[in-house]
Amino acid sequence: MYRGQHVLKRDEQGKERCTACGLCAVACPAEAITMVAAEREKGEEHLYREEKYAATYEINMLRCIFCGLCEEACPKQAIFLTDRIVDAEFGREEFIYGKDKLVEPVDARVDISKRQVWSNQS
Repeated sequence: MYRGQHVLKRDEQGKERCTACGLCAVACPAEAITMVAAEREKGEEHLYREEKYAATYEINMLRCIFCGLCEEACPKQAIFLTDRIVDAEFGREEFIYGKDKLVEPVDARVDISKRQVWSNQS
């Protein structure tokens, strides 16, 4: 199956699913994922579903080998590789994808139904 651009998913209430556990970064053989964890402040309950969240989440798309191990390692089903093609750019710095490019918009959800694997399937 084709693996394209990554997406950081939100839950049904629009909160970011990622809890900055770091398992995706550890599982990445290319060491393409970096993140900085932070703790949710009072009043940010509507933004993040857990106490801990990724204040910074970056994927170096020049290093990524699109293996899918990050999505397999994620216990919160927060990261998926989509069927979207990664954009071509002219500068190397444009290939560092931060949360601005990775987190799905609340009003325009990214369909990952072809990629999603449920644990209760046989």
